[in-house]
Amino acid sequence: MKKQLITIAILTAAVSLTGCTVNINDETMSAAKDIAASVLDDTDIKVNGQSVDVSLDSDGNVSVNMEQKAAAKPGADLFGGYVIGDTAVKSQPDPNSETLITIPDATQISVKESSVSGWFMTVFQDQTGYIAAKSVKDIPPYDPALGGDNVCGGSVNADVKLMSGTHPYAEVLIEIPNGTQVNYYAVPDNSGWCVVNYQEYIGYVEAKFINDIESYDTNFGIVPAIVGEWRYQEQDLQAGDVYNDIGYITVNADGTFIYQPKDGSLRKSGTVSVVYVKHPDGNETASYSFFEDGIFWIGTDSCEPNGKGAFYVGNAGMERLLPKDQREDDFSDYVGIWQYDRCTIQISEQTEGYLVTVRWADSASEDNIWSYSCSGMSDNTGLECTGGGTLTHIVTAEDGTETRTAVYSDGTAFFRQKGGRLFWSDGKENKGMEMGFEKIG
Repeated sequence: MKKQLITIAILTAAVSLTGCTVNINDETMSAAKDIAASVLDDTDIKVNGQSVDVSLDSDGNVSVNMEQKAAAKPGADLFGGYVIGDTAVKSQPDPNSETLITIPDATQISVKESSVSGWFMTVFQDQTGYIAAKSVKDIPPYDPALGGDNVCGGSVNADVKLMSGTHPYAEVLIEIPNGTQVNYYAVPDNSGWCVVNYQEYIGYVEAKFINDIESYDTNFGIVPAIVGEWRYQEQDLQAGDVYNDIGYITVNADGTFIYQPKDGSLRKSGTVSVVYVKHPDGNETASYSFFEDGIFWIGTDSCEPNGKGAFYVGNAGMERLLPKDQREDDFSDYVGIWQYDRCTIQISEQTEGYLVTVRWADSASEDNIWSYSCSGMSDNTGLECTGGGTLTHIVTAEDGTETRTAVYSDGTAFFRQKGGRLFWSDGKENKGMEMGFEKIG
């Protein structure tokens, strides 16, 4: 017997995956009986796209038995990533579908294709399901600025996009201008991609957009910290912490620089090399040497001491490079709202100093709030809280009520600007060191 296909829409019933009894009211009884009478033993019936077995008893009850859907099968591997915030693994690519398991914030996972826009698949603790794409970030690749035998020197041959990954869903981190010199290394799987460090971003560029430079010294690769405009200052020994401008330096992304003395004398130009100094604790810092026509001019003794934004050069720190956009004794440009991903910083003026509030969402129902009373730093490189900073953990219940827990009240922090972005460094937990906040209000 040839099978028939009947699609039934039942508007008055909720159907479970394991079966249920649905009562048909008087208005639909006649139609239900007609349907039941027309169902043959060899008929395929579907409700909402799922195969069902329907029967009608003498009391007018319709029994609906639905087949259990097969477990979701993960697609092809896309990239290695991590979740931002506690992330639900759903049974279907639908925020209202069943939650199979929750992945804790910052957990690394394997991200797989789902064929559904806005969703990835993953396998976590033997549970296979769907996760929202907005909750996943790529794991940054190894930083070529740290050096290594496989690092090469080259220049990009077009305006190219630095990507977060090599997969079709990768995000654009920044655009690298045509002709910019970069340190890079080729991804070892011969995929046609290279890893590049550019302006505080580490990502991927297609190999076809990079030309090798013969006899290129990778020590001349410029890490993002030194690229930009600087005030070359000299300490006033009689005034103590006061530094006076003696000139202005511009360091370009290709490793070249231009120095214009403040007194109007002839400018200098040349290249900058970087050397990584390893310390007893295992950490490394970068020191920079400025060369004019191959002859050493100045060099930095330390790289952003304590992360505060200035590079101190020779002569026991009596000279320094200070970001040009850092104005002396004026921190009004810090005031406002700054955003990085799911973390927000609000800075407002007080009678004395500034109040800085940092709000970082752990999940939809949990937040951490840091509060700092700050003042301008003595070397004018940013705002600083030397003590009394507080951290409060907030949990919001479904009914909107909040539970606040004081975590500590002896925190310290400092905030500095560079390249139009705000950087936060928490002195108690080392939070925020790699986060560049953009001003949104």
